Amino acid sequence: MAAESIEIIFPDAGRRPFPKGTTAGQALADWKPEASRELLAARYRGELVDLSRPLHHDGSLSPVTFEDRAGKEILNHSAAHIVAKALIETIPEALPTVGPAEEAGFHYDFDVRPLTPEDLTRITAAVDRIVRANDPFHRVELPREEALHQFRANPHKQRYIQDAPPNEPVSIYRTGLWIDLCRGPHVPSTGAIGGLRLLGFSGLSAEGRPEGPILQRVRGIAFPTPEGLAAWERQRKEAEARDHRVLGERLELFTFVESAPGFPIWLPKGMIVVRELEKFVREHLAEAGYSEVRTPLLFDKSVFEKSGHWEHYKDNIFLVPMENRVYGLKPMNCPGSMLIFGARARSYRELPLRLAEFAPLHRLEASGTIHGLTRVREFVQDDAHIFVTEEQVAGEIRTLLAWIARAFSTFHLEWSYELSTRPANFLGEAAVWDRAEATLKQLLDDSKVAYRISPGEGAFYGPKIDIFIKDSIGRAWQTGTIQLDYQMPLRFGLQYQGPDGHLHTPIVVHRAILGTWERFFGVLLEHTAGRLPVWLSPVQVRLLPIGDAHSEAARTLAGELRARGLRVEVADPTESLGKRVRQAELDRVPYIGVFGDREVAEGTVTVRRPPSKEPKLFSRAEFVDHAANVVATRSFDP
Repeated sequence: MAAESIEIIFPDAGRRPFPKGTTAGQALADWKPEASRELLAARYRGELVDLSRPLHHDGSLSPVTFEDRAGKEILNHSAAHIVAKALIETIPEALPTVGPAEEAGFHYDFDVRPLTPEDLTRITAAVDRIVRANDPFHRVELPREEALHQFRANPHKQRYIQDAPPNEPVSIYRTGLWIDLCRGPHVPSTGAIGGLRLLGFSGLSAEGRPEGPILQRVRGIAFPTPEGLAAWERQRKEAEARDHRVLGERLELFTFVESAPGFPIWLPKGMIVVRELEKFVREHLAEAGYSEVRTPLLFDKSVFEKSGHWEHYKDNIFLVPMENRVYGLKPMNCPGSMLIFGARARSYRELPLRLAEFAPLHRLEASGTIHGLTRVREFVQDDAHIFVTEEQVAGEIRTLLAWIARAFSTFHLEWSYELSTRPANFLGEAAVWDRAEATLKQLLDDSKVAYRISPGEGAFYGPKIDIFIKDSIGRAWQTGTIQLDYQMPLRFGLQYQGPDGHLHTPIVVHRAILGTWERFFGVLLEHTAGRLPVWLSPVQVRLLPIGDAHSEAARTLAGELRARGLRVEVADPTESLGKRVRQAELDRVPYIGVFGDREVAEGTVTVRRPPSKEPKLFSRAEFVDHAANVVATRSFDP
């Protein structure tokens, strides 16, 4: 009797029958044998699964490789399991807790005595042995009671099992003799990780509670090949010289304090940069017909329940109990914009309604993921929500794509796009998602821009186009996003009266272009190694009179420059000229002007534009016009 078959749909729309029980890896290898070595996992019917997962139903199947965002996370999460196995082999009494992937790498937390550098050396050796053993990751689903018994010696794992939704299967993964609690998926075997580097360890309180036990966090990063790790190490060395955290402190732009982890403190010079970024964006808002609004920082939890964030994002919301109610510090602006739209009757004549908001947002990021300005707990973004009719969607997104090109060209940044499609936990109907995804894909195709598709990485309420910028050392950073949302307006009951006299539900385009000021500024500092373009520099010109006799001429020029809107300092001759020039270079001042006898007599100024060592002689009027023009045009050029 022939085995029962199922039909699998591949990304190229090809359909093939397979015997029921064929694994995801077997089906993908049959589809593209030449790419099978790069496979890390698969996406089956919208769900990320192991390659060893048997397929029992008709449905879509697509490969997951390290080129995909999900592939990087899966490989790094698998590396975290390898590190846990290695640490338990090294320190058997240790109790593993959780080991998630991060934006760049992974960490695993252990309930164990304080670790030492010698421990790290032994753990590294154990990791190498485990990778060479090439043991498979084998998934097993257990009844809840059996899982509780399996982890009876680990109260942390027991709590995770008890906290899991009642209808969710409890799964474990076996790697050799090692067993860990995990939803998965994982790479096929430990040997799939070709390069793994441990980055250090630190102590932290359990679950962020000061009264909890001190856990030991081990951090690392993994790649599928040794070459990938070697390239990252070269890039890391260059990045260390550009670290925005060091530059921010040295240039007096921002700081952090232990009493407010993850909350940046903007210093006066840093606020100048933030205000310039805001001005840059607001000019576009005025041109494009936006209205600026401000909504509360705190909302009752019922607002987040209505928006869907309570179900999908509760763990990242700072909760505030007050007057027998639970409030949340808003992690995003969209619920507030929905309330504004729904506050009164609306007509189609008001659409597109473009609401921009620059408000502090708060997200309860895990302590181990916080990193300078690029991962914070409080931030502001160039956020907006555009309420449109179905017919207006394409035109609005075309305008946004054109603004993205203009914005990132201004900063001399390369950019690309990622189309993120329906996740497993999506809201609404699949047919609506299909239409929204097709719209975004067609607009990207029509724009002739570079993009890749990231299956399953959309927001829970809609597909999105994520914007990635590449810095000067080749790193990609996700900054802005364009999201097409049919679901949240329905959940808030939003309506407008159409030209037919009937009520219709608007569609919402969520969008941020530069993203958060914090992240974008951190990336830009590293991209430029602190040499910001003149229009963003807190001090744009520093004038250096050689002696007291030259100070009056320097102050006169400073006044002329300030009258044209430039930010100028005069460094009086209390120290040697060489020392003051060097300090100006360290302070990343873009224009350094020197006044001596010749300059005073001729009405000129000698200007250096670091990092160039070559001075240039300007008449004072020429320099004022030149500097003012560079600022006005937001030029990067000297």
